[in-house]
Amino acid sequence: MKQLIPASWRLRLKVVQRDWFDWSTGQSNHFVDSQHLWHSEKQLFQPQIHLTQAIFTTEYSDNKKHNLALAIAHIQDVLISPNQIFSFWHLVGCPSQKRGYLAGRAIAKDQLTAEIGGGLCQLSGLIYFLILKAGITPLERHPHSKDIYTETNRFAPLGSDATVVYGYKDLRFRNPYSFPFYFQLDLQSQALQAAIYAPESFPQLRIEFKQAELLDGVQIQTVRHRLDESHYEVIDSTFYPKLLC
Repeated sequence: MKQLIPASWRLRLKVVQRDWFDWSTGQSNHFVDSQHLWHSEKQLFQPQIHLTQAIFTTEYSDNKKHNLALAIAHIQDVLISPNQIFSFWHLVGCPSQKRGYLAGRAIAKDQLTAEIGGGLCQLSGLIYFLILKAGITPLERHPHSKDIYTETNRFAPLGSDATVVYGYKDLRFRNPYSFPFYFQLDLQSQALQAAIYAPESFPQLRIEFKQAELLDGVQIQTVRHRLDESHYEVIDSTFYPKLLC
């Protein structure tokens, strides 16, 4: 029965369901809006945590960088105030062809394919990694269904990914601190850089992705160590099946 419903209708239904849930739970009242900081306002903020990931040259890398640039414009320099909820899709919006997005590499139904808006998961994953180091636990985060990389072409530790699928899978977190912050993002020809800027210091923490190799994949346990290293917390445990080509 599900296969008889056009994908566009299913997406609209999912978006409506999410919007209703966000409204009924009051989350929508706390979403970060799209207002960008003025240059004079940014002078009160200083870089706190910084990460860089490589962008490897592939068949779709140019399209990926194009898509990243479009999404970054909606996240860059947007203030995240105390208790506000960051939602990747609430800020970025639908990554449609009509809005200028191109086909990029993606995983759909556990298979490697190309879809409009593909490649944005590197941005959401980088933000996820940043907030983990900043001591923030996500409200919503989804791992990829498969590990599509090898150690030679992996741009981020396995377990630091956060896939985003409009209407279905989002990256969300709440600012738990008493001060605001924002993301500064820099898209280069072969790298993506991201930093958290805030008026006060973040407790930059060490994140460990513990791997357990299994016959049909790998189990990753995401562990966050506190500053004194004597205490830690397990943030996530995910099994990544091997990609069958």
